[in-house]
Amino acid sequence: MTDYEKLSREHFDSMAENYAATDGTYYSRLPKAASDEAAAILGRIGFGSLLDVGCGSGYLISVLAAERKDAQFYGLDISPKMLEQARKKLAAVRNVTLTEGGANRLPYPDGGFDAVTCTMSFHHYPYPYEAVAEAYRVLRCGGVYVLSDVDKHGYGEPEAGEYATYDANSAAEILRRTGFAVTEKRNISPESYIVVGVKEG
Repeated sequence: MTDYEKLSREHFDSMAENYAATDGTYYSRLPKAASDEAAAILGRIGFGSLLDVGCGSGYLISVLAAERKDAQFYGLDISPKMLEQARKKLAAVRNVTLTEGGANRLPYPDGGFDAVTCTMSFHHYPYPYEAVAEAYRVLRCGGVYVLSDVDKHGYGEPEAGEYATYDANSAAEILRRTGFAVTEKRNISPESYIVVGVKEG
């Protein structure tokens, strides 16, 4: 059985320095667009605490922290090398905590966050429902989950080490089945989508 967590860790450890470069291959277009779109959505929402799952080198947190200096930020990533890059990028941000871990076992208490984001890492997860369920668990009632990833129609089939690709409709269905009320779903580009869910109750 393929160990996708191990493959993801090795994959992102190996590319961490390149990925962290703002003009590098991996943050040149799709991930930046996804993060910028997530930041725009969150800019319309008041939040005091945010968790970025699959935070990579910390780009999204850096964008949000520049605007929300009073919020508390948490980043989680499976790659220790990515977290090293994130610590460098976020060195000036006082209100951020970075943790190594997987999306299916979030090391946080129930209902602790106003917002959870997951941009451009979902296609690496061999446990999509567990990842979304964990995001749901750690959100407070009324909290917002923003999921953005590559679109299976524009991006294509998963590459080696990637688990599965989805589109806005199939991702939204995962959110609904996990308990979220889906408030937005659309394509950012032919190659990527964004879905927003709210934890009601």
